[in-house]
Amino acid sequence: MEYFKFVKPAVVIGISSLSLFLALAPAQAAQQFTCNGRMKNGRTFSATFLNGLFTQIRWEQSGQPPQVTPLTFSSTNSLGQPVYRGSFQAATAVTLVDISKGDVRRGSEVSVGVEEWGWARGVCGTSTSSGGSGGGSGGSGTTDWFSQLRQDLIGVSGARSRDWMSQNNFFFDQTMEHTDTRVIERWNRPSDSSTVEVVITNNVVSDVVRVR
Repeated sequence: MEYFKFVKPAVVIGISSLSLFLALAPAQAAQQFTCNGRMKNGRTFSATFLNGLFTQIRWEQSGQPPQVTPLTFSSTNSLGQPVYRGSFQAATAVTLVDISKGDVRRGSEVSVGVEEWGWARGVCGTSTSSGGSGGGSGGSGTTDWFSQLRQDLIGVSGARSRDWMSQNNFFFDQTMEHTDTRVIERWNRPSDSSTVEVVITNNVVSDVVRVR
């Protein structure tokens, strides 16, 4: 009888732990990354990574409506990098190579190739996460001006992003992080009390996060 008194609490604890794990699992699986870059012809791209796969590329160019290229996993190359394929406007072949070998995270890179356009690198940043922290919730308050800011900055050089921020009445506040490959700068705009953080990876803007 004493044995069963000991086993019963242990079983309850085990079930509770399993329930907690299952409750957390969907939130972790929901994390999404967007890898942004710019082709030589000036067209910007945003490749979406969701639930372990690259699913699409969104193309944008000033004065033209956005275009979307659905992606399908094709193969793994000799370097162990997953290769995805699709087409632009159902006519031009598009290839995406996941340089991270499937381990996509902030700062990871992809290589995107389009017939007649050549190749370009994209840098990944967190897009959405159901279990996100304060920075992620800031993105949920996205407004039209912030959407435009992200569209204008992602994929440009660090120097050009600083010029853009100054021209749009933002003032540099402080450097939040500085490593050999990544810099995070905080900028304020007094006119509407807005604060954003610009993430620059390998001297290219990879993400913009709204703080307030």
